[in-house]
Amino acid sequence: MDLQRYSDTFLAKTLLPFIPRRVTPNQVSWLRILSLPFICYLLWRAEYVAGLILFSVAALTDAIDGAMARTRDQITETGKILDAVADRCLMLLVALFFIPRYFGWKLLVFMALIELLNAFMGYRSRKRIGVNPGANWAGKTKMILQSVAFILLFLMLVTGETAFLKPIALFVFGVSLLFNLVQCFLYPERGSALFRSTEAVSELG
Repeated sequence: MDLQRYSDTFLAKTLLPFIPRRVTPNQVSWLRILSLPFICYLLWRAEYVAGLILFSVAALTDAIDGAMARTRDQITETGKILDAVADRCLMLLVALFFIPRYFGWKLLVFMALIELLNAFMGYRSRKRIGVNPGANWAGKTKMILQSVAFILLFLMLVTGETAFLKPIALFVFGVSLLFNLVQCFLYPERGSALFRSTEAVSELG
């Protein structure tokens, strides 16, 4: 999707030059995973300013590791899996703190069910095409929207602006769930665009 291409180009010209090439995308994904206990601790201690900063940095690493992998030709099957695990763990951790507390358990259960469907459809796609399909544009949009929603909730706790920020956060999170649902049905199937592009390369050869 063009949005991803523009994001990769922007990061390649701004942040990526400061990251040595010996640092791999998988290491950045591991950094996101390693941040989880610290974010959990900050939430437990109600250190919301520090939590906001660390969560924002962790969410940013999702864009960074993907841009690194694509622009530096470092895409791996392990990296696709690790990136997805890191994303889901980060969102689930913060969701467990925020969603039941401010929006109720039903919304959290609904989110979990969509994630399970997503995992199943991704696994089904992998079995059919023989490789990990990775994230699609809907999944990346979902990740961005959920990050924005949780940042708004952090800001709500920091500023006390509940009446203004809470409904906006709920709306953004709700839209993210729609993109999450769309993501489930965009994984490539046998004979899909991925297969056709492979055929086209063969014909050109």
